[in-house]
Amino acid sequence: MEFYRSVRVLPASLLSLFLSAMITGCSKEVDFVPVYDVPAEYQPFVDAFIREAMDRGHSIEINNLIIDYNGTIEAPHCASCNSASIEKNVQKIVSINPNLKCWFTEEEHEALIFHELGHCILGRIHDNGLLPNGDLKSLMNENDLSVYSSCIYPIDNGPCDDSFKRPYYLDELFEEGTPVPDWGN
Repeated sequence: MEFYRSVRVLPASLLSLFLSAMITGCSKEVDFVPVYDVPAEYQPFVDAFIREAMDRGHSIEINNLIIDYNGTIEAPHCASCNSASIEKNVQKIVSINPNLKCWFTEEEHEALIFHELGHCILGRIHDNGLLPNGDLKSLMNENDLSVYSSCIYPIDNGPCDDSFKRPYYLDELFEEGTPVPDWGN
């Protein structure tokens, strides 16, 4: 009978301990302190991202962002964001791979930063969908930074200046339901 009583008391003790821990644990509030640390070379891209959002009717304040260099990002990845969430109580970190320069033009460099800010600030995930003409549907694609880039080396006098596509890709970045542009059919 003594064994039965000790077994019966043990669960009540555990329940009491559990409830005590929950109440104590829940009463502690962690104050999130956002950090903003963007190198001068990337600040113009962040400013342009905010401006492009405003031009499309979105008010974005970014005070919770770190952009750094991280040599542990493995090729073929150019950069990464630690969070694809719009939550403001999570430190947003865009890490650039210093061992792999993935851009050849200023437009591609912008596209890389806008893509990562799309993850960190807008909560966007990758979208590898295609437009009816076969072009990528979104700047949030995983593989191509040149969606609205100008030519580096024109081949056979073919058209390679895609800078006219920039307005669509930025519209789609801030509004996923953006209609297909005329050039995308």
